[in-house]
Amino acid sequence: MAGSFGEFILPDFKDDAFLKLLEKNKMLNPASLVLDVGCGAGRYALAIAGRCRHVTGLDFSPPMLEIAKQRMLEYRVENVNFFCADWHKLDIESAGHKKSFDLVFAHMTPAVQSADTFEKLSAASKGWCMLAKPIRRTDPVSDAVKDLIGIRERRESGDEEILFAFELLWRQGYLPQLEYEQQTWKMKKTLEEAYGLYINRIKTYRDITMPEEEKAKAYLSMLARDGFVYEDVDTTIATLFWRVA
Repeated sequence: MAGSFGEFILPDFKDDAFLKLLEKNKMLNPASLVLDVGCGAGRYALAIAGRCRHVTGLDFSPPMLEIAKQRMLEYRVENVNFFCADWHKLDIESAGHKKSFDLVFAHMTPAVQSADTFEKLSAASKGWCMLAKPIRRTDPVSDAVKDLIGIRERRESGDEEILFAFELLWRQGYLPQLEYEQQTWKMKKTLEEAYGLYINRIKTYRDITMPEEEKAKAYLSMLARDGFVYEDVDTTIATLFWRVA
């Protein structure tokens, strides 16, 4: 799936809600050191590079990072380094990241999914932290595929994660803040990409049989138009932000 994430135009501070939030709260300055956790193809790391001293991008997907490095060359950005690391397993003290960054953020990434991975954000920061997750999300195609297989549980929406994160911060004495933005994502996947996306998503809930997999593929094939599967995902992006110092 990495290839589809590399097709982006850099967001700018005039139009992008996440970047406007950074600017509004003065989270960046020319001396800032920034850590982008789960940076993917480098979209936000590259977008903020011109507003700070240096950005470190971490992701556990080598193909994503290859795209990020290529886009860095295309945009002629020199103050960003991308590293392959699994945030779930990374010892931030051994990596030299403890209290090392003026801003630490995790934007729309599965890298932060637990108390441990969440609290590492604060541990790596000496200033600001941000976590952005999709909440109250509806995925019509994904939901239909899961119904077909008999799965009723939902994990695509980060509602509980945001609530849990807010409570952790509150109990630790921080004053977390929240911003919301409504979005509709126009998804377009080749049939092969759709098989990979939706069937692998099902497999995060439970093992499925070969007949169930074939059933899901048949449904996706039926939905395809001109070789593509389309889906409009409606969601609200919740951005949680707090200052550790």
